[in-house]
Amino acid sequence: MSGYRFLNFIMLADVTIGLVCIPTAGKLVDVLGTPLSVTIFYFPFVYVFSAVTTEVYGYAIARRLLWYTIAAQVVATIAFQLAIAVPPSAVLRNQQSYVDVLSTAPRLVLFGNVAIFLGDTVNNLIVAKMKVWSGGNYLPLRFVTSMFCGQLVDTSIFYIFALGTLPASALASSISLEVSISVLVAAVCLPVSRAVSAWLKRAENLDVFDYTTNFNPLRF
Repeated sequence: MSGYRFLNFIMLADVTIGLVCIPTAGKLVDVLGTPLSVTIFYFPFVYVFSAVTTEVYGYAIARRLLWYTIAAQVVATIAFQLAIAVPPSAVLRNQQSYVDVLSTAPRLVLFGNVAIFLGDTVNNLIVAKMKVWSGGNYLPLRFVTSMFCGQLVDTSIFYIFALGTLPASALASSISLEVSISVLVAAVCLPVSRAVSAWLKRAENLDVFDYTTNFNPLRF
């Protein structure tokens, strides 16, 4: 994005994690005896990046980054379906492995995009609104609160609708543990998040307060 020195790096990190999540989100791993998507090891950082982006650049820019990530995931999913549909070479012996992994992408992306759209919007809205209300103070409280609320929305939608292999009996415990771990990640990252936010504000000569921002999440 022109006019900003470091925003493209944040966008690159955000889109990269979003793309990595497509073929991997369906894999469940046991954490403390509870089944979680393997994305628990990296997806929470999307919300950390989003909070920092909103804090420095404002809600409108963070919303635009969210749309870029969604667009990249849709394009990747189309490419995955093409890879499945094209007849394999006679020398390829593991076509079914591609089908098994990549065929889940449309469902994961559909519900995953609904989840991240609503969750990330909640996350960004809370950061922006609390920043205005607090006059830019209480950044740790704003970041942790936004992570909790955003991840609760995101995780609930994704686990209920996207992860068809997750037993219904494990839903509540899986959602609770994922949200708890995500909040812990936000808390552990606070010193870095705070330092990066302050550094970006100085480097970009920017510190946006969303006093008059249109918070319609459907705007690009």
